[in-house]
Amino acid sequence: MTNSQVFYRKWRPTRFDEVAGQQHVTQTLKRAITTDHVSHAYLFTGPRGVGKTSTARILAKALNSEVTLDGEPVADSEVSKAIDEGRYMDLIEIDGASNRGINDIRDLRDNVQFLPADGAYKVYIIDEVHMLTSAAFNALLKTLEEPPPRIVMILATTEASALPATIISRCQRFDFKRLSNDDVIERLIEVCEVEEIEAEPAVLEMIARTAWGSLRDAENLLEQLYVSYGQAGEDGMPAEITEAQARELLGLGDTATSTELATALLGKDAAAALTVINREAQRGADLRALRSGAVDALRVALLMKAGVEDSITQGSEFAEMMSSAARPARLNQILHILTALGQADMKANSSSPLPLELAVLKATTKPVAAAPAAPASSGAAPSRPAAAPQAQQVAEPPRPEDAPPAPRKDLSPAEAKWEKVMWAMRRTKNRKYVVGPILRNVEVPEPAGGKISLRFKSNALKKNFMEEMGDQRSRDALKAAITDAYGSELELEVRSPHEAAEEEAKANGGNGGGNAQSTSIAQESAMVRAAMAHGATLVTEDTADGDDS
Repeated sequence: MTNSQVFYRKWRPTRFDEVAGQQHVTQTLKRAITTDHVSHAYLFTGPRGVGKTSTARILAKALNSEVTLDGEPVADSEVSKAIDEGRYMDLIEIDGASNRGINDIRDLRDNVQFLPADGAYKVYIIDEVHMLTSAAFNALLKTLEEPPPRIVMILATTEASALPATIISRCQRFDFKRLSNDDVIERLIEVCEVEEIEAEPAVLEMIARTAWGSLRDAENLLEQLYVSYGQAGEDGMPAEITEAQARELLGLGDTATSTELATALLGKDAAAALTVINREAQRGADLRALRSGAVDALRVALLMKAGVEDSITQGSEFAEMMSSAARPARLNQILHILTALGQADMKANSSSPLPLELAVLKATTKPVAAAPAAPASSGAAPSRPAAAPQAQQVAEPPRPEDAPPAPRKDLSPAEAKWEKVMWAMRRTKNRKYVVGPILRNVEVPEPAGGKISLRFKSNALKKNFMEEMGDQRSRDALKAAITDAYGSELELEVRSPHEAAEEEAKANGGNGGGNAQSTSIAQESAMVRAAMAHGATLVTEDTADGDDS
């Protein structure tokens, strides 16, 4: 390390372009500088450690120092140096948490009446502004309503919802977003290169996930690891920070073990999950870290099951391993597991496996619904019989989750078989579309000559189906479902309404073919089909013309 400053202060951005992941904010501020459209009040809101206060200081530089053509403050100007060193008279930073009373804001209101001492603007930065009292907000409101000339106020907060609407409405609001893993890792790589820190790539990924989008937290974790494991050895070369060291310091469980526990929970295998816990307890592992790692893996499974991809799961080491484990699980099952693990009380004795074991048993078993209580009657015993009749004891057992529903009695044999195929394909999705719902838009097929023809109601549906069938796994699943439903392998044909009409026209030939084609197209109308179902007769235009003649 070149000096004793902590990393997050040493690596604080000094230009708009150095602010990571907030281009939507910095670009707008630079345009405001270059076009002279500066507001008298700004509200910077967003998660901690994403650059709100740093951006406010850069804006103060741009308002008072020389700027480039694109609105960046000149780094080596006297104003920029003074602000970086904390000695600029016209930049006043106030901590809203410790200066939250009405008297503090009254002092501020009195001071804003004085013009800037050196620069073009006097800039006030009120950090954690949501901590002000209601009376203090009322006192601040007057200043925001009638701001003195050459005064800019920047309010920074992590909780914009705690601010009165009257304050928010008088500010230009900028929402800072949580940084992606890639943004955090990119900055950590830059820090490692300059600070001569050697670290395995997995370490930086782990820091980014643990920091949860906060660059300041990530820089603090990197410095902590560097102090603990990355100092130069006897040979003068920096030691490499390993993944195992990072896991130990950050309190994270081993990836393989955490994934093993999560997979057992998703498979409702209580024995396997308990085996993992007891094995780790016997070797003295941190069971809280094991739970934390399992929760991390289950969160990835939950997002993947819901079809969500965010910056945290993209490129995650858990993603590929959890994909197959999460496939058969349901969203409510994963939610039940996460809730059970979250309720495990491991603070009192973190070395005891019992709290985690109880959570695992709760996560892998379904709670038994309590029987409704019989209504109480004065002086009478409960009316429930001691033993249920035999007919009630052999009542219909609960159907397993994956068992197909009993076919409706009004279905024809062809419809019943096709219903079975659609049920089997109700969750099949390997590319973009779930096959089951698409198949519900197919006219019920009847096999003929060793073939089964699927006629879709629109070309768009056919296109979606063919795109999903581009995956071998989807094709194999549909082939197996058709074989199971119809009792033999069938060759699959796929047609759209237009293609089917053309084939019918060619088969009939001439005018008759024309009639067949118009009949086929007319029958595509839901209204026509409904009328025919009630006894109507379809008359084509050619037939009608013939009658007129």
